[in-house]
Amino acid sequence: MKRKETNYSRELNPLSNRARFISPRQKAVGRVLIILGVLITLVGLFGWLAGDLQLKPLQPLADQVYRAREIAQSAGVPISGTLDLHGEDSGVHLYYAEYQTQEQSGVLNAEDFEIGSGRKTLKGEGIQLPGTKDYENLVVEETSPVQLENGLTMSRSVKLKGAGTARYQSLKLTSDGAGTLTVYASSSLVGKDCRMALYSVRAGQKVAEVKAPVMGEGKLAPIVFTFDKADTYFLTTEGSLPIAPLSFIMNGAIIILIIGLTLLFNGIMLLIQKWEDMKDLFCVEPALIFFLLFVYYPVIDMVRISFTDMSILTTGRQQFVGLANYNWLFNQSGAKYFWESLRVTATYMFWEVTITLVGGMLLALLFNRLSRAFNFMRAAVFVPKYIAVSTSAVVFMWILYSPAAAGASQTEGILNYALSLFGIQGPRWLIDADTALTGVLVLTSWRVVGYAMMIYLSAMQGIPQDYYEAARIDGADGVHQFRYITVPLLAPTTLFLFVTTFIASMKVFQSIDVMTGGGPGRATNVMVQWIYNLTFKDFRTARGAAVSVIFFVILLVCTVATMKYSRKSVNYDA
Repeated sequence: MKRKETNYSRELNPLSNRARFISPRQKAVGRVLIILGVLITLVGLFGWLAGDLQLKPLQPLADQVYRAREIAQSAGVPISGTLDLHGEDSGVHLYYAEYQTQEQSGVLNAEDFEIGSGRKTLKGEGIQLPGTKDYENLVVEETSPVQLENGLTMSRSVKLKGAGTARYQSLKLTSDGAGTLTVYASSSLVGKDCRMALYSVRAGQKVAEVKAPVMGEGKLAPIVFTFDKADTYFLTTEGSLPIAPLSFIMNGAIIILIIGLTLLFNGIMLLIQKWEDMKDLFCVEPALIFFLLFVYYPVIDMVRISFTDMSILTTGRQQFVGLANYNWLFNQSGAKYFWESLRVTATYMFWEVTITLVGGMLLALLFNRLSRAFNFMRAAVFVPKYIAVSTSAVVFMWILYSPAAAGASQTEGILNYALSLFGIQGPRWLIDADTALTGVLVLTSWRVVGYAMMIYLSAMQGIPQDYYEAARIDGADGVHQFRYITVPLLAPTTLFLFVTTFIASMKVFQSIDVMTGGGPGRATNVMVQWIYNLTFKDFRTARGAAVSVIFFVILLVCTVATMKYSRKSVNYDA
């Protein structure tokens, strides 16, 4: 009786039965993967919170990383150095610096510079404080009088913003031999030490490092650096956290996070699944990771960007602005362009869907009655679907508007030239606002009807001929057969073509971009073209994301409504 109870409990708990078939080695690998997965996931989560979500407690660190990227990019050097966690005001006040070699000497005195912020370069005698071409790193400030050990009294200093944000941002010295560099500087933070280091450009290594004293009784002792050969040296502030790894973690946070979660998931599954079942899981995971990384994450990040002030021109941290972009879209100047663009998109969508369904069905009806000798004609109608849109658009620009056409003027293409031979004055297809969208639809018609014809044709050939024979016996002519047999039985095919064409036409971009660029004026400025112009021409990335989110919602609602309607109205029985 006791043995039966044990077997019964195992049947209730299948995991315990599976555990009997899991080897100790597999369990050990699973535990290792769980530990690695947890660690990597935490690193990725940290980078995501600091970079994308900009969690407030991590903002001082993120600000310095972004500032370091700006400086490094402006200077044309790799991101390097270290940072501290004291925010934007971290750095040092430099009062006086002098260097001495056997042949040279020079001085840089803060008293020689005018008070002001946003300086790019301050030069002394053979010694300078270089900024970068884009980043204004230096600020000359008035300070309380400071007595230097060499006897000078200073009431002005140069503030070097950002401790350790990049190696090439602070004092620069080019020497002709061995010598010393003497610096009078203090930490810009009350009660905080700030480390300063001297780097050799040629060797790419740190020569020496010391602590800048905290501002004390109004007196400063010198900080002396010794170098033993001719070289160019940079004096920079040092923090305790390396910038390059932090920048990498923030840039690749999502990839790191997905890798960590994958390892964690696989580790757990190795503890509860047999190896034979894990093989199937390993085959599916690459596809799942691909969709997570390249489909779902971009959509989620697009929503995040729509709440920021992001621009593709800036490399710094984006500020969260709440609903400001949506307010611009619906209540400010964006509202006019949004409804106008939506109207143009809806007009284009209506005509493409109509041409696809009606033209495709009529062509399919025609070719369904023709013999095999007309297979070439079917192929000729079908092939345009698989010619690149950009290539087709260039050809149709030549047809509709081409200054290079023989005998054509600046506003006439091949088509208008041919019409003129018969005394017909054709419209200026792609130039006039009234006909530009029609010109694009000419290309669209040529591309889409062949594909719809083949889909309808395959569906028509699947309709049982018994229906038509019974209808002919009852006296139905061809029109009645088409209306009461062909069209109802093609309803699932029509729904498929409607949904796919609706989505494709709402997202039209390539033909518009090549042929008109959204013009003339805004006559062909469909939604995707407008999003593209906002993002890559006006550099309003966040506004482009906001429009994309609303457009995505519109497409989703329309598609769901169509599918819900089809369940009630479309007959799927042959």
